[in-house]
Amino acid sequence: MVDWLRLFQEAATEIRREAQPLFGSAKAKERQGRGAGGDVTRFVDSLAESIVLRTLVDNHVPCVLVSEESGTQLVHGGGEDYVVLDAIDGTTNALHRVPFSATSIAHASGPKLEDVDMGLIMDLNSGLTYKAQKGKGAYEDDKPLAPSKVTHLREAVVSVELTYRRDFHGLIQRLIPIMVRASKLRQLGSTALETAYVASGALDAFIDLRGLARVVDLAAATIIVREAGAFIVGPDGTDLNMELRADDHAAFVVAGNRSLLQEILGLIT
Repeated sequence: MVDWLRLFQEAATEIRREAQPLFGSAKAKERQGRGAGGDVTRFVDSLAESIVLRTLVDNHVPCVLVSEESGTQLVHGGGEDYVVLDAIDGTTNALHRVPFSATSIAHASGPKLEDVDMGLIMDLNSGLTYKAQKGKGAYEDDKPLAPSKVTHLREAVVSVELTYRRDFHGLIQRLIPIMVRASKLRQLGSTALETAYVASGALDAFIDLRGLARVVDLAAATIIVREAGAFIVGPDGTDLNMELRADDHAAFVVAGNRSLLQEILGLIT
């Protein structure tokens, strides 16, 4: 039986060892084409993804690997197990030596987000690891995660995703009711890590209304948030319904508790 979380920890640790020292370098920034998720692939992205693939191959693990850079590929012939990977979430931060990026890896028993049953997110700068297994809780390293109990925006620290060239003004208009009510606002640049911060209570909420977040960013984050007792839903309040494909996208809201979630949803819908 495959110990998925052990493998994910091993791969993420190796990424931190091999790739993180390159952050900010000219080598890290070298273009490698465009990834399956739509973004430019940099050398450091390719390196990090190759480390995960090597880990799966060397451990003789058959699976369907869904990754931001290469899309869908069969490892040892594929099978019923899916591994969903964003080897470096927050590449722009990494390239500019902003210390906020992560490796996100999840396991699923089928081809949809609802099939994800394990996930791990490692902060590539601090080494802190957020992980969860369905029905077994969520942890920061070995400490159980405890989401925020802040129930009102007037007391909340909220991260918002603002990078949206297609309709920036429209996005801001939707977010203004949140922005004028929140105690503090942040934009940090790593979907997986920001979501894990909500699960841990470091952030009270995280909002991305663009519809551009990829399932590779959200797979591990979703199971970690839910196992921690926090909430992640679409802007209409329904569960995220995503296929495990590198090109599937969604808008979402993450909140530490139901009361704060309901306040946010009431302002954006």
